[in-house]
Amino acid sequence: MSNLRNNDWTGWEIDPSTRTSTHPFTKYYSFRDASVANDAVTTIFTVDRGLPAVNLVLNPNVEIDSLAEFVVSGSAVSQSSAQKSDGTYSLLVNPADSAAGEGFYWVTPNLAGAGHNGINYLVARCKVRGHSASGDCEIVVRNSSGTDVATGDNISLSESFQDLTVKYKLPAAAATYQVMVRTKTQHDINFYVDQIHVEHRVGDSTIPAYVDGNQGINYEWDGTANASISRRRAGLSVIRGMRLRNESTTVLDIVYVGLDLDDSTTAAQLKTRGIPVAGGDIFEPQWPIDFRSSVKIIAQQNTPAFHGVIWGIHQG
Repeated sequence: MSNLRNNDWTGWEIDPSTRTSTHPFTKYYSFRDASVANDAVTTIFTVDRGLPAVNLVLNPNVEIDSLAEFVVSGSAVSQSSAQKSDGTYSLLVNPADSAAGEGFYWVTPNLAGAGHNGINYLVARCKVRGHSASGDCEIVVRNSSGTDVATGDNISLSESFQDLTVKYKLPAAAATYQVMVRTKTQHDINFYVDQIHVEHRVGDSTIPAYVDGNQGINYEWDGTANASISRRRAGLSVIRGMRLRNESTTVLDIVYVGLDLDDSTTAAQLKTRGIPVAGGDIFEPQWPIDFRSSVKIIAQQNTPAFHGVIWGIHQG
């Protein structure tokens, strides 16, 4: 029942600790808006630490022709540029049409649950599309003997990529597992698999969005690109500094900057509540700042170009 009374006000404000207020900037976001709208609010940055994650698959986007980690079972696999969800290639799976359950699997390292780490899950996801709109596909977790221990999503194949996900709560004893993508019923329809993500989650059962080191800022490979574990680092969760420049040479082409304003803020309100940055000027606070929501902009007139960088930290 907090935030219902006026004396709850202390919870509405941010009081950074000494530790976080002196934390060096470790995150940044750069941008350029070539034509800032003068009749609508533009959100140029939204604070989002994101969900740190680790993808154990070494070649998850099949961007190199090294497929040994994908173990075939009643099928043949190859790298294909005919279809892809991301990047240039995907994994083409050709079922033998001898039985249901034909496809490939990926073998995990030894994984154990419980213990001092609490809840532990094996989670996985991938994207799949058919060569044609017929046949089906599913994702499962199997033990090292090839017996299913968890059944995930199943789909009817279509000519667009669809998500498959699965998760399995790990028992205390360490063991290896097989994450398998396969036909649900017997058929001979080829299918393409891309963006393969397998992860050992500690403390939750969340199936994160796909990760590889090519995805942009805060994503990285642990070793060689497309041939090593990859991870998503935490994003910027506290805005601690910025340098924003109005590129217009016309002074009255003002751009108003709003920090942590509510999403219901209208264009007219931002022009009265925002910080004005005249044409040719730079906005760069010389004092400590701490904002935790967003940065919004709007132009007074015309559509001036606006660029800059936002600095911050990953937690606070």
